[in-house]
Amino acid sequence: VTPGSKVAAEKAKVSVQPAEGTISIAELFSGPDRYKGKTVRIRGEVIKINKSIMDRNWIHIQDGTEHEGKFDLTATSMEDFETGSVVTIEGIVALDLDFGYGYTYDVLLEKATKVE
Repeated sequence: VTPGSKVAAEKAKVSVQPAEGTISIAELFSGPDRYKGKTVRIRGEVIKINKSIMDRNWIHIQDGTEHEGKFDLTATSMEDFETGSVVTIEGIVALDLDFGYGYTYDVLLEKATKVE
């Protein structure tokens, strides 16, 4: 990843049915301003985990939905997750974050916890 670029993600073949009280990744990406600063629940498959970066784990979740090419949601958490597991997580929506070194996020789910 070069400075100024977005964090790239591979699209997985995933189809996760939403659970009651959750929103889809497509819903979140289609209107992120609606959710800014709010706590949301999302159900999806853990595609990738980067552990212990900046004192937290970075989890990539996909549910098979997308909006304008955006399909991979990154969440930060103190909890441990397992790649390939289907989880419902809850976290706070943050927008337009730049951590430097090319790590920029239009939408990030912060302080995510497992609901199930």
